[in-house]
Amino acid sequence: MSEMINYGIDLGTTNSLISKFNAGKVEVFKNPRGHKEGLPSVVGFRQDKILVGDKAREYSNKDPKNVISRFKRKMGTTETYRIDTINSSKSPEELSSLVLKELKGFIHSGETIDSAVITIPASFDTIQSNATKEAGNLAGFDNVILLQEPIAASLSYANKDNSNELKNSQWIVYDLGGGTFDVALVKIIEGELTIVDHEGDNFFGGTDLDALIVEHIVVPQLESKGTFANLLNEMKSSTGRYEKEWYRFLNAAEDAKIELSSDKSTEIEYVLDDDNGNEVEGIITFTRSDFEKLIKDKVTETTQMLKKILTRQSIQPQDLKFVLMVGGSTFIPFIRQHVEEVMGIPINTDIDPTNAITVGAAFFAGSKKKETVTKKTIDNKSNIKVRAIYERNSQDSEEMFSAKIEGDIAGMTYRIISADGAFDSGSKELKTRIHEDLPLREGEYNLFEFNILNSLGNQVHHAQEQVQIAQGKYSVAGQMLPEDLCLVKDDLILKDTKLDCIFEQNAVLPSRASQTVEAGKTVLKDSEQDVIRVMVVEGSSDNHYLSNKPIGTLEISGANIKRDLLKGTEIDLTFELSESRDLTISAYLNGTGQEFSQVFNPKKREVSPQTLGTEIIMLEEMIHKEQEEAAENKNYNMEENLGKSLKDVQTLMLDAGEIPEDSVTDEKFQLEDKKRKLAQQVHQLTSSKRVDAAKQDYQELKGSVSKLIQENGNDHEKHQVRQVIGREQVFLMSNNPNTIEAATDELGSIQYKILMRMPNYLVHMFELLVESRVSMNDQIQAKNLIENGIHLIESESWDDLRIVIGRLWDLVPEKEREADGYRLFTGIV
Repeated sequence: MSEMINYGIDLGTTNSLISKFNAGKVEVFKNPRGHKEGLPSVVGFRQDKILVGDKAREYSNKDPKNVISRFKRKMGTTETYRIDTINSSKSPEELSSLVLKELKGFIHSGETIDSAVITIPASFDTIQSNATKEAGNLAGFDNVILLQEPIAASLSYANKDNSNELKNSQWIVYDLGGGTFDVALVKIIEGELTIVDHEGDNFFGGTDLDALIVEHIVVPQLESKGTFANLLNEMKSSTGRYEKEWYRFLNAAEDAKIELSSDKSTEIEYVLDDDNGNEVEGIITFTRSDFEKLIKDKVTETTQMLKKILTRQSIQPQDLKFVLMVGGSTFIPFIRQHVEEVMGIPINTDIDPTNAITVGAAFFAGSKKKETVTKKTIDNKSNIKVRAIYERNSQDSEEMFSAKIEGDIAGMTYRIISADGAFDSGSKELKTRIHEDLPLREGEYNLFEFNILNSLGNQVHHAQEQVQIAQGKYSVAGQMLPEDLCLVKDDLILKDTKLDCIFEQNAVLPSRASQTVEAGKTVLKDSEQDVIRVMVVEGSSDNHYLSNKPIGTLEISGANIKRDLLKGTEIDLTFELSESRDLTISAYLNGTGQEFSQVFNPKKREVSPQTLGTEIIMLEEMIHKEQEEAAENKNYNMEENLGKSLKDVQTLMLDAGEIPEDSVTDEKFQLEDKKRKLAQQVHQLTSSKRVDAAKQDYQELKGSVSKLIQENGNDHEKHQVRQVIGREQVFLMSNNPNTIEAATDELGSIQYKILMRMPNYLVHMFELLVESRVSMNDQIQAKNLIENGIHLIESESWDDLRIVIGRLWDLVPEKEREADGYRLFTGIV
């Protein structure tokens, strides 16, 4: 009988917790040392000993350079932490795995766990999500399922004893933790929780408020008492004279911040030598009011994100039940007060904001079955289809399970067994319709296995092998995708790339999508230089692909294929996205009959302050160019808006210039995020140019295709063209360049197919390529192909001539192809 995962972990920036779901209740485990629920996410190295948690935090007062904290936000980056005492470096994933291993020791039963649900911010991108799974694997978890924190918090609240009033309601989760921020709109529909929309910042949390205290209160005070040439930079640099003080003061600032949640004032003591070697000693006193002034702008940014969600979803604060406050930083009185004032509705603090995430994760884990490595023999060739009907959430003691079975079921049987073994339907004959009354345990997630066996007793694979019914509990309808996932394709008209959205933002996971593309060039068998790239990026489909985050690339070269892949050949792409956002892509090449598949492992994020500065300068130059063009066209509104973006870019440039190349902070990642958003903003501001160009290209192509189709098109092609033209009022009025370009591509594809079967056009193409023979890369091959082409024209062998044209085209140097308007980056159109 299959087991449930049951264990939920909140892997936090500053604190982490572990809990277990058992018999409808959740237990949050306490640290056997000190009997506290939370474990500080801090790792220290003292010679050959590894310290984790409170001991590591205490040791940081003595040796801060060998104690690492706040590493969660660097997960999924190339950053590593140099540990002098072991003469080695550790990645954020390795450090996180040490925290996870320490949490295993909290389990007082001594049970060994190999599976867990680990929470992540809803705004974590795919790279960060994969890094979290990697940390779990390094800690010895064979099976890791990721859960978004706003869902976990909502599960924690909704599954309390007094949760009946939440039926078909909606609320906002305001989650400000130690290092990240999420705000999400959550709905319950028919007993299932789902995130409808969200905003977030992966680089804002309580630790940033600590940094504000150090930068704006502590450092100015120290500079007024001693002689320091560049104190703050010397603190933030890994080779700086005062690097140790940065960590010490951050910890002191965190303690002071916590004190201000209950006290009106606080103190930070300091003792250090200045640049001249003179001891500077004293006490810094500041008030809650001082702190609130310091954090006001940052807190206002969070409520601006909240307002964006309400605007996008066309709802008023009064439509919400409450704002659920989650995360240790929401203990700060000013934050609670500000959110309540902005929203005009009550904030909800009924759950413990420090453990709500792990409690919700355990509820979710109680509904998830462990994945086992060894399975029964499965007949994957089965054509059995099961359509099940049952209530997934119930207040009754039993529920009716019904299913309609399609396919060849002769000799087959079925059996339904509960996960706890209390219910067993026994083996029964499989019919086209079956019904079973399933008994439910009160206040629990009830899981049943629905097994179908063939005449040999082997399990037959089908889509309803697991049946889950929550009795008196809320379950999760599915997690949402924080950003679009897009396919990068070549845009032959604009001589650039364009994005096709595969999965839209807020799509419910898991999900599957299919798309058919065409090879934009001929790929010769055995040629390692000829490559088709199936590239996926994360971010809005309205952006340029360079403004989005790369997820992965499936490369298919000539060395991988059995025969030449001709230009125009259809490629069937299938994308599968798991609940934990593992992306699998399959590409079927119709021309060769081969299929290629790959699970994407996103490249880790790498940011250098120097490279960041260069990219910001390039962005500034691009804005200047766009401004000049807008002025020439008397588009004064665009010129003004670009001017505002330019000011933001110049401010960003100054901030980037102050970051040491060896900075110990994560400021460079924060600024890189800002640069990416500014680049997207500029791209959107100038999108009207693309719209005008796209409309013109469409009208021109429509004219030429309409004439061509009447003279040479078949009935199917004429029908296709009529369908496109019939939709033109919709896509032309949309003012969305991607939508208009997609329609143009449809016409272009029809045009190309017609032209490529017209002898006159083929001969014309061949003659143009013959004229380019001198510049071709392989003269001997070119000579042979041209001689062969002449014979094929004489014998009117047009199919073979098409192949020769494709191979000749691939011998043309890339620069000449670009000069003719072709720049193939991916090789698919």
